[in-house]
Parts: sequence; C-alpha cells; structure tokens
Amino acid sequence: MSSQKSLENKLQKFEVKGIGEIYQGSNRVFLCELVNDEEKILSVYKPFKGEKPLVDFFSGNLYSREKAAYEISKFLDWPNLPPLVIREGPYGIGSFQKYIIHDPKENYFTLFESHKENLLKVIVFDFIILNTDRKAGSIILDENENIWSIDQALTFNPYTRFRTVMFEFSNQLIEEKIIQKVKKLSNELNNKAKIFKDLEKLISYEEMDYLITRCEELIKNKKLPILDPNYNVPYPLI
Repeated sequence: MSSQKSLENKLQKFEVKGIGEIYQGSNRVFLCELVNDEEKILSVYKPFKGEKPLVDFFSGNLYSREKAAYEISKFLDWPNLPPLVIREGPYGIGSFQKYIIHDPKENYFTLFESHKENLLKVIVFDFIILNTDRKAGSIILDENENIWSIDQALTFNPYTRFRTVMFEFSNQLIEEKIIQKVKKLSNELNNKAKIFKDLEKLISYEEMDYLITRCEELIKNKKLPILDPNYNVPYPLI
C-alpha cells in the first residue's frame, strides 16, 4: 500500500481524541489528534457545520470541493496536497486532512526563487480547479524542504474568478510534460473514466463541464492567462 493510501486509511479510521479550534479565516477549522492503539497523527478538520455563507460560494459544500481538488492532484501527481478524506467528526461530516508541520515564516513570497518549478505546477493546478483564493500563506514548506499546497476549498465555481498572488507566472509558457498530464486529465473526464466518477460525487456537472473547458484552454494555448492586478488578486495576500 502506498504511503498516501495508508495515510488516507488512517485519517478515515483512527479515533478523534484531542481537538482544538484554529481561530483564523471565516469558517470553523479544528486541529485534531487521531489515534489508534499504536499511533497518532495530526489532522485539520473542516466540518460542514462550520462553513459560513460567502458572497460567491454557498455554504455546505466547501469540504467536498477541497476533496475534489485533492483527487485531481492525485490524478496529475502534482502539486503536493496533504492526504484528505471525508468522514464524520465531533461536529458532523467534513474534511480531515493531514497536518503538515511547517515553518510559518515561509510562504509563496519567500519560496518563489528556490522552488519555481514546483510552484509552476501549483498555479497550473490552481487554474484547472479555478482557485479563487491562492494566498501566499497557503504555500508551505515542510521539515524536508518539500512544498505543499493547502486550502483548496474556494474552487470550481465558474461564476467567480481566478485569484492568486502568483503573478510571476502571468502569461507563462507551460512545458510539454505538464501539458501532457492536463491532456490526460481532459481525456479521462471526457470519457467519464474513474476520475470523472470520483468528481461527480463532489462537484456539479456544470462545474465539471467548465473544468474540462479550462483543461482544453491550457492544452490549446500552452500557457497561463495574463493576470490583472486589479482583478485576479485575493485578499488578504498572506
């Protein structure tokens, strides 16, 4: 069994013991300790009941959007997203995602120069999932110098806009090996293969259609869109 699949099983099956609220952002988020007889892991728990209505997103399905983003990252093999499952918790159903120990002083702005190749994959991924909230602080660095992407809940809604701090990649050409992965994703979605069946449980068919359209746009143009600093910026930046 892969380490990723093993972690998913632990997130799904371990008992929730310690729990404490993380007081940041508009929604309720908790840091949990998940345990069995031999092991414990830390997890970020985002319950359905803790979601608050936003201007451009309904409450009640953010946790499933986060899961959809995770499934796409697994299909593409990039970027690194912490293992995530949907399960019941102390405050009802929600997402449980492995907590990554990281240096809070590091973020996209401090990591850009040393991790450009991996960060290009992040912004391509963000365009595919239509991430409306790529802040600098949602790019983290673990103890082994690996880049991780977190907080992908505000995604897939075609009636909002792409927002990111990653303006260094505006109009950036995308290398062919990345395009080939996007093409494979597009083909599998169009053919209603396994990834389609996984996603249809998590996002709407309309959102799926727009997801395919964005993939096809990248395949055709082979570059990222031009970003407008008056339109494509999240708030706050970090």
